[in-house]
Amino acid sequence: MDNTAPLLLTVPFPLLREWGAKQFFFSKINSKYKIENLGAHLIHQTSKMQLSNYPDDDFEILGVSNKVGMFDASIEKGNKIKQKYHIVENNWLAYNPYRINVGSIGIKTSKLKGRYISPAYVVFSCKETLLPEFLLLMMKCGTFNSLIKDSTTGSVRQILQFERLANIKAPIPSIAEQHKLLEAYSATLAEADKNIAAGNQFSEGLLLDIQSEVSDLKPLTQRIHDSSSLLQFVPFAMLDRWEVGSILKEGRLDSVFNSFKYDSHCISELQEESLFGLSVKASPTQKDGMIPVLRMSNVVNGEIDFSELKYLPLKYAVTEKEPDKWLLRDGDYLVTRTNGSKDLVGKAAVFHSNEIYTYASYLIRYRFNTEIVLPEYVNILFMTPIVREQVAVMRRQGGGQYNLNSDEIGSIKIPVPPIPKQKAIIEKYYSAKDGANKYYEKAQALKEKAATNFEKAIFA
Repeated sequence: MDNTAPLLLTVPFPLLREWGAKQFFFSKINSKYKIENLGAHLIHQTSKMQLSNYPDDDFEILGVSNKVGMFDASIEKGNKIKQKYHIVENNWLAYNPYRINVGSIGIKTSKLKGRYISPAYVVFSCKETLLPEFLLLMMKCGTFNSLIKDSTTGSVRQILQFERLANIKAPIPSIAEQHKLLEAYSATLAEADKNIAAGNQFSEGLLLDIQSEVSDLKPLTQRIHDSSSLLQFVPFAMLDRWEVGSILKEGRLDSVFNSFKYDSHCISELQEESLFGLSVKASPTQKDGMIPVLRMSNVVNGEIDFSELKYLPLKYAVTEKEPDKWLLRDGDYLVTRTNGSKDLVGKAAVFHSNEIYTYASYLIRYRFNTEIVLPEYVNILFMTPIVREQVAVMRRQGGGQYNLNSDEIGSIKIPVPPIPKQKAIIEKYYSAKDGANKYYEKAQALKEKAATNFEKAIFA
């Protein structure tokens, strides 16, 4: 006897709340654990606060990234905002109902200090029968993502409200089993973290070794110890801004500049041109007439990561007078002028490709006079302390982001040896950096293994 359900089903009219057919064709899931409605284990948190009632308080406006989970997008004073915001407490989860299908979900942990609120995200917590960390990992599984896509509504813009999330049927192991699965996942991630730390140590040692060929700069801790006094007089004319942190760092740059073994040049003296990227909304899918656009997330560890690209129409990257104005050339240097992390603002990479690409507004493109300096040499120095300390002095914070403008980047000084010496440094760096990459590649493989094993354990 054929037990296959017929494709043509009769559905009572009162059950139709919308005319979307996919709600009747849910993905099939298998699991050794009991499959239940998620809503039986969740609490929809709908409480809100009016920020204007707290005029002197600071609030973290929540953002969610499909890559890193939850982060604070910006900080606002209560007296600036009139609308009501959802409250987000520790161990509560929140997701963007319009982007949950690409993994935009996060958890508020105790590591995120301050009072968190959210304007439009769905906020919920777990009952005692479900660990929030377990649910977060499960919701990021590919199998669960298919359940999410089956449950969204809308045509062009897919939406998942809490009521639909609550109706999704999913495997719910016992609390003891949830802890066991999380421990196995964490153990594999711990191995990945060890490899990342080893890769970072290898990379830092290599960069310091290379830096020693063009600079006598001592480690920061040693320079502080050698300083006769932490209290220094700074001439008024030298103050670019009244920020205390900036004033304390001014003397630190003297030791940087005095350490150079070769004549120094500012980036503005070495560039032939520079140009901000495009402020055009990009699409995750490529259609006819569209080209890939590099964003700040594509600049990783001093290299261009060509994965997870977005696209925009070619016509936006060209003008009638300059048909290649925003098109990248092989050897172009891209510097990140804005980032939510203070350690990542100013990160940079050299573009190497003969394909047609453009770049987004948070990046600035530089083209250097290669008779004086090679872009790969500049890129290596941008990862060393002699440049990172200059960035630390210049960067400014606003709206939850750290920023550098083109003048500040242009004022960065680097030692510029003859071209043969630059080529030798470049060769030394790239011949040795594979040692660090082996650690990073192993770490990435372990992360993928952790996610795969976790998913297999739940969805048999």
